[in-house]
Amino acid sequence: MDFEYHSGKFAGHPAPFHGEFPPPPHGNHPMSFAFNGGPPTQYNHTILVYLIGVATSLLFAISGRLQSVEKEKVKSELAFLKAQINPHFLFNTLNSIYALALKKDDKTPDAVVQLSELMRYIMTNSNDEVIDLTKEINYINNFVSLQKTRLGNTVTIHYSVIGSTFGKVVTPLILISFIENAFKYGVNPDQTSEIYIKIDIEEEILTLYVSNKKTFSVQSDSGIGLQNTIERLKLVYPNKHALMIEDSEEKYVVNLSIKIR
Repeated sequence: MDFEYHSGKFAGHPAPFHGEFPPPPHGNHPMSFAFNGGPPTQYNHTILVYLIGVATSLLFAISGRLQSVEKEKVKSELAFLKAQINPHFLFNTLNSIYALALKKDDKTPDAVVQLSELMRYIMTNSNDEVIDLTKEINYINNFVSLQKTRLGNTVTIHYSVIGSTFGKVVTPLILISFIENAFKYGVNPDQTSEIYIKIDIEEEILTLYVSNKKTFSVQSDSGIGLQNTIERLKLVYPNKHALMIEDSEEKYVVNLSIKIR
């Protein structure tokens, strides 16, 4: 209910009383109804309306302040998570190059170029709220290519991207941790290793499927990057994503769906 206020009085009612309050009414005084269950007087109705207006204004002010605090909290949490993710990617990709250099592999120069593309993306785009989906997919392409260069024939990688990325945006680095996790815990040169990665884009829904066979070196803790990504999904895509993880003795499977713009 909205009320209009004009020159010290509510529209349609006389100005409120500004003098001293009279002593409490007794007996059959007309105002005694307001205090003894009878019909309220014009004066008490005006006071009631005023108090309701003040209470409503306070509630709106408090609600607005709480929403502002919550937004700042989310921003701070995201900044903290991103600060943890960036070094994680840097160290893992540097390890890939280091492994090639130790073997004096001829592919090392190409791997350095791929690494530079990965680092450029992280440095220039990771702090953006959203990024063109095309750029995010190119980043993933470079990452998978680097892993193929590093691992050679020790692992079979099935990687595919289906659908159009044109005109779509996504939160940067929201997919890569699930893909990186497969290479980190699903590859062992002494065992048959196979990794499946499929990205399907259909209308406003992006689906990521990642599957890897577990090796004997798999640890129970999936790593800080994966946990951070799960937390970021809750913050950035509340009620707009579905994540299913199958963590069995033999394999690790991720099915992620995100409603993108």
